[in-house]
Amino acid sequence: MKKAILAIAMLFSVVIYGQKNITGIWAQDEGSDYYTVILNNKTKGYIFTNFSFHFQNVIIENFVEETDNYVKTVVHNPDNGWRVYCEYRAIDDDTLIVAYSGDYVATHKFIRKKIK
Repeated sequence: MKKAILAIAMLFSVVIYGQKNITGIWAQDEGSDYYTVILNNKTKGYIFTNFSFHFQNVIIENFVEETDNYVKTVVHNPDNGWRVYCEYRAIDDDTLIVAYSGDYVATHKFIRKKIK
């Protein structure tokens, strides 16, 4: 009986972890002039927009898939032919880890920004 209760509690915690809210405004903890805005619209699903005031530029990411552990997007730059996949994983309410793969490989920490 104790094992069954423990298993249910662990399953519940995994489900809660998978349901963290990643919507909001995010910025890399260092080294970038870009902000990432993540919206989740009932009709359109996830919408990812990256922008920079410094470079006066906008980059659109296209939603690929969502699992209990991550949300995956793809960015295709027609100017240089690069294709980069991004996996967003929530660490806590104010921290994301984004793993990039494809023509750019890296992992960055994003911090939630607040509008006052």
